[in-house]
Amino acid sequence: MMARPPLELETWGRIRRTTLNGRPAAICRYRDSDGITRLMQRQGRTPAEAERNLIRALKQRLAPAGDDLTRDSTIRHTATQWLDRIAGDDLATATLRRYTDVTTRIIIGGIGDVRLGELTVPRADRFLTRARTAHGDATARTVRTCLLQLLTYAVRQGAIDRNPAEAAQTITVRKKAEVALRADDIRHIRALLRARDEGTDKQGRRRYTQIGDVADMYLATGARTNEVLALHHDDIILDAPIPYVRLDKTLIVRDDGKLDVQPKPKTDDSVRDAKLPPTAVTMLLRRRIDATSDIVFPSSTGTYQWDNNLMRQWKTALAGTPYAHVTPTTFRKAVATLLAEQIGSEAAADQLGHYDDAVTKKHYIKHRKQGPDAAREHLEQFFQPGS
Repeated sequence: MMARPPLELETWGRIRRTTLNGRPAAICRYRDSDGITRLMQRQGRTPAEAERNLIRALKQRLAPAGDDLTRDSTIRHTATQWLDRIAGDDLATATLRRYTDVTTRIIIGGIGDVRLGELTVPRADRFLTRARTAHGDATARTVRTCLLQLLTYAVRQGAIDRNPAEAAQTITVRKKAEVALRADDIRHIRALLRARDEGTDKQGRRRYTQIGDVADMYLATGARTNEVLALHHDDIILDAPIPYVRLDKTLIVRDDGKLDVQPKPKTDDSVRDAKLPPTAVTMLLRRRIDATSDIVFPSSTGTYQWDNNLMRQWKTALAGTPYAHVTPTTFRKAVATLLAEQIGSEAAADQLGHYDDAVTKKHYIKHRKQGPDAAREHLEQFFQPGS
């Protein structure tokens, strides 16, 4: 005679009505999450009530206990667990803050009470469409990234079998057509920024923050704004055979709303040393001699500059000119374009600290990127007068 096959985990067999100690009761076998089959029973005033009480007890046993996830767990509950987990990962502070904001405000705010088992591909699609309409392409793309990751976490926890966000729509950010700046454009823009620096503010005082110097640092390195604003003078190595700058940190906003330096840049691949063109060396030497702060490009009070304040000054300097659309990112693209054309795309990627998709380099070799020596000679073209 064949043995009775075991119940599947966390399921019960046929419920049998009986009487215990003179009272109606309901009994069944239940195979618990530890694999052990146990006898469960409940009583009631009537046989039907006893069976209802037993079914209720069985369902409660299946409900999420503590941190366990099931198909009945809500997106809110799952997202909270996922955010707690990634808080311990080696994410950049700004990235963690962005994920937390998007998940809490948009995902939990939009589908927080939907259960994992209820989130189908069409429902995920409709949610992402609403997010795109309400918040734009870039934010919706981050929403999809967070949704994809938190549902992957649910799959790993055994709550669902597949991730519905994987089959949901991908979101491509529509980029504006943009022509890279050439050397003549750069010269005109530098002149406009210098003119702003040499003027006076609304109170007639000499301007302290020199955005022309910051712009020259963009051109000399291709660095991001908050990489430049985080620089201290000891990050600038002027006495080396070829002067260079260490780009291995970035400026962030702390939870208390104050600026601070994060001792890692945007990504691990962004850690690099950039060789400095001669004009940039001269500018940085001048700033070091005149310095009243350890920060290379401080605010008027000697503290870190806010990037939005810098951008406001930048926009004012270029307003009403053919270059009103130009931003520091445009300068970064100009650096990449020049280097890619003259010494190759790999050199441009190293200079800007872009992600390298070579598996060995990413996972097995830890090294500090070196901006190519030849970059400094080519970047000097941005600082030379026109012919």
